[in-house]
Amino acid sequence: MPSVQTFLLFVIFSIALIGCQGDEPTKEGSADLTYTQNDKINFIKPPFLDRDIEQEIFMIDAQKDEELITEAGSKIKVYKNTIVDANGDLVKGEVKIEYRDFHNPLEIYLSGIPMEYDSAGIKYVFETAGMFELKAYQNGEMLNLKMDKKMDVDLISTSNETDFNFYSFNEAKGVWSYEDESMKIITTPKNKTQEKEEAKSLIKPIVHKTTNYAFKIDVNKKQYPELEAYEGTIFEVKGKGSFNPIYYNIQWDKVEIDCKNRSHYVLELFKEDTSIFVDVKPVIKTEKYNQAITKYKKQKKNQEENLEERNDFDVYVSQSISFNSSISSQYEIKRQFQVNGFGIYNVDQPKIRPRGSIENIYVEGFDEKKIINRASYYLVNLKQNSLVSLYSSPKYFKARENILWAVIDEDKMIIASPEQIKTMKDKSLHLQIFSIKEGLEILGDVIASR
Repeated sequence: MPSVQTFLLFVIFSIALIGCQGDEPTKEGSADLTYTQNDKINFIKPPFLDRDIEQEIFMIDAQKDEELITEAGSKIKVYKNTIVDANGDLVKGEVKIEYRDFHNPLEIYLSGIPMEYDSAGIKYVFETAGMFELKAYQNGEMLNLKMDKKMDVDLISTSNETDFNFYSFNEAKGVWSYEDESMKIITTPKNKTQEKEEAKSLIKPIVHKTTNYAFKIDVNKKQYPELEAYEGTIFEVKGKGSFNPIYYNIQWDKVEIDCKNRSHYVLELFKEDTSIFVDVKPVIKTEKYNQAITKYKKQKKNQEENLEERNDFDVYVSQSISFNSSISSQYEIKRQFQVNGFGIYNVDQPKIRPRGSIENIYVEGFDEKKIINRASYYLVNLKQNSLVSLYSSPKYFKARENILWAVIDEDKMIIASPEQIKTMKDKSLHLQIFSIKEGLEILGDVIASR
């Protein structure tokens, strides 16, 4: 991991705002952070308009076979002449693919995608081993896959257990449907040699999403050689809720940049005794993307021509990997299957809902009990990769580690920690209020440490 590199700033940041002049962002690079809900999608309701899980953007040629490689390492093969418009006519030329995946309960919560499954009148909650959304557009029009055509998917998974099924989400009806699709599971042990190979592997360029803010930063390429591959590399802000455009108007003293992984860098902005952290990722300017992707494909082709075939037996191991260790430094788990269209898909197994009752919740300094009674609660069993929605009726899983939360105001939330639930008396909880920002950080820390 490269060490933190410090950059002195000149003028405003000595970091050029991509596409912004003065206080108003222009179309290129930065845009209004206001979230617009699609009126046709009534069943997907992100809890916060500015913290929804954002998409990865891929630009492909509809008349060529294309392979998408996501930030998490999943692969999707889209075949030529298989994409059609609303009239069923074949699409030609450039197509925008939007992709996002959800690997833990907090990401699922922020997405607003419901996780209940009804079978024979009994409601279950889904435990996921990998969920993703895949959409295609041309000139703003949503596209489809041609009838009887399929895409190949290698999905990074959080478990290699075999008792998971495959489901698709009907966005018009708000229900999950079972898909009779076979899945092949590949669990690959990582070793030091493989890690070194991964460090040298090609990075597929990602086009800048022009609705997000971005910075141009002069980086020491010797310390960050992965940023040297493509011309037009800039840093796009990750997560709209973590960034305030007023930062552009401050003449910061210095900036430090820290590489967490290839798709996650952290900028720390210093001004006297104040420091601000901004999560960013490297992307390519829109006008440089075609040049970058051409270079990537050429290098990838050369690399594949020189790659020796691996023994098929090298990619199979028999260990059972639980969800909380699957995406670790020791193993990589992939599920291989096909999908017959764009949409939302999930590798799941139905689980029973919680039975433990919570009858009273008292909040320090908050007397409006009616609001507490009307709140939507969310529960995570920390031994499962699932999210339970509880409307006006908080519950918990008995004899399990749980975390429970609810938003009680537009900028306030309450959280019941695993210890509070474990030690509660008389089915009553006494909780404190957190800001949304504080609360999400707490949830992130607890869920990540499972």
